[in-house]
Amino acid sequence: MSEQLFSKNLGRSIIIGAIILVVGYVVKGQLSKKDEKATPKISFRSKIVETVPAATSALPINVNVSGRLLATNRMDLYAEVSGILHNNSFKSGQRFGSGQSIAVIDDSEYKAQLTAARSSFMGLLSQSLVDISLDYPEEAPTWQAFLNNIQPNQKLPDLPKIENNQLKRFLSGRNILSNYYTIQSQEVRLNKYRITAPYSGLLSETSIYPGTLVQSGQKIGTFVQQGTYELETAVTRSDLIFLKKGSKVSLRSQALSKEYQGTVSRINSTINPTTQLVSVFLTVKGADLKEGMYLDANIQAGLAKDAISIDRNILVDGKSIYTITADSTLTLMPVKVITYSEDQAIIEGIPPGTSLPLNPVSGAFEGMKIIPKPAQ
Repeated sequence: MSEQLFSKNLGRSIIIGAIILVVGYVVKGQLSKKDEKATPKISFRSKIVETVPAATSALPINVNVSGRLLATNRMDLYAEVSGILHNNSFKSGQRFGSGQSIAVIDDSEYKAQLTAARSSFMGLLSQSLVDISLDYPEEAPTWQAFLNNIQPNQKLPDLPKIENNQLKRFLSGRNILSNYYTIQSQEVRLNKYRITAPYSGLLSETSIYPGTLVQSGQKIGTFVQQGTYELETAVTRSDLIFLKKGSKVSLRSQALSKEYQGTVSRINSTINPTTQLVSVFLTVKGADLKEGMYLDANIQAGLAKDAISIDRNILVDGKSIYTITADSTLTLMPVKVITYSEDQAIIEGIPPGTSLPLNPVSGAFEGMKIIPKPAQ
């Protein structure tokens, strides 16, 4: 009886075990199918890449910059004397020829003071002529003629040459020499009531109206010469090595749709500590140019030998580029970047004939397999 019971239990255990194994196998198969569906099938040769062979040559190095024009000859006008501004032509945009009066300040009071000073000098010299005639008779005619030439409302004539030291001490003791030089300095100051144009140009701005009071030391306007301008711009230290004084420059005005030719006139010797850029000044001429205009400039900085021009987006970390080997594998090659333009980079260090991607390869990595397709 017990043997029959044992046989039944054993048979039952074997059947249950077999069922568990079958169920486990089925579940494992289903899970494997899900994993296969979840895992994407990647083909490293599925990406088609347009390629071009590297063709090295001597390429022009151009540095592209922009900036605002300033007149080469410009000066800020300051009043050195006080008075009422007289001339009604002192207005922005007014043109003046060389030697014309830009600003005329009322000098009537100062002129009267200067006339009185000359008259006093004539009286002092007349009193001294009596002693000069007695003590230095040979000098008397010269000083008499000098006195006769003095006009109270005109500039003093040149002082006679004094070779006699005793006469010099006599004139100095009578304050004749000090009075003469004081009047001369007043005559120089009288010229400051009239500001004349050193060259033909125009008033680009004014800060005072005709008929108002001008204070000594006050800025009253800015005078510029038209036709010749400077454009100040900034370049990186890497571009600076290509530039030199006299380099040719092509400039373009987007507003006028016109091109101009210029040169590099000055290069600053210091680096801006904030931007780490160097100021470069370009000279350009043009009758239709105006101060304050913005121009784009292309500086011709020389030639890069055995170089190629590529899309700057192809560069990796600014120092390498992907090349395509004979077995259609991407590999990184270090290069030397000469300069950048808006969307291109000029590089050296690529052997001629090396296969390069025409455009950036999405998701590229070293060792990646691609299908090369020669660019049309």
